[in-house]
Amino acid sequence: MVLILIKQILVMLAMMAVGVILFKVGQIDEKGIGQLSNLALYVATPCVVIQSLAIDFDPERLTLGGLTIAFCAAILLVSAIIARFGCGRADRVGAFAVVFSNSGFVGIPLIQGILGDEYVFYVTMTMVIGTVVFWTYGTYLMSGDKNEVSVKKILTNPNLIAVVIGLILFFAPVHLPYIATKVLQGMANMNTGLGMIILGATLGASNIGLMITDRRLYKAIALRLVVVPLVCIPLLMLMPAPFEVRMVLMIVAAAPAASATSMLALKYGADYSYGTGLAIGTTIISMVTMPAVLALAMQIL
Repeated sequence: MVLILIKQILVMLAMMAVGVILFKVGQIDEKGIGQLSNLALYVATPCVVIQSLAIDFDPERLTLGGLTIAFCAAILLVSAIIARFGCGRADRVGAFAVVFSNSGFVGIPLIQGILGDEYVFYVTMTMVIGTVVFWTYGTYLMSGDKNEVSVKKILTNPNLIAVVIGLILFFAPVHLPYIATKVLQGMANMNTGLGMIILGATLGASNIGLMITDRRLYKAIALRLVVVPLVCIPLLMLMPAPFEVRMVLMIVAAAPAASATSMLALKYGADYSYGTGLAIGTTIISMVTMPAVLALAMQIL
């Protein structure tokens, strides 16, 4: 499994390189990055979510899905505690990056490549609790203002809407018609390549020299990529679930910082350059840390 993981990461790295090249030669600009991000957010990733849930009802899978939500909530709580003590109150951008991982652009492709499409179901379960925490605690953490917390943003989040649609299909004793299934598959297949091109183009647009001189960057990266996943290993040892389901949560825990770190920093007047550095830096360095951390988890879990 470690060899599969390394190969999958190399494939994703190559896709990121395509994004860098496209930006450098002028085929994608910063406006294009935003438009591609919207395509991923509103089309590709929701289609992956719906596709993973539009399967025959299975009581065991439902039980494991509930366990996944519960343990994901525990991981988020542990991450928030680590971020609070590791980053302090002043570094809200760093704390956000430590708590929220990129389970969509990075986690889903890895899980598809390593464990198989059937385990995307459990990533979807992490999105349920992740979306709620993101738009409540995450928004407060980045903005420092409780008034910014919005129930509307939770309920209108495209991934949460996709989860609701998918769960209806999961419980309903019907199957999607052939055309709808093929449309979902086609749109979902864009997710990995699109996500990596977006990350690569963002890297191409970033001032790497300015990022690497920020000392805060290295502490937050270490907390996100090493401390959080290592602390999660003993927690997941307590989870009464198959190895593959526990590994789904490990991959989510070990993934780089959410790409929204830079976007929310810009929106709420925080340090945008630092947020971008965290999103890009954790993505690059995770190519080394994830194989090591996940290889250790495989031996223990």
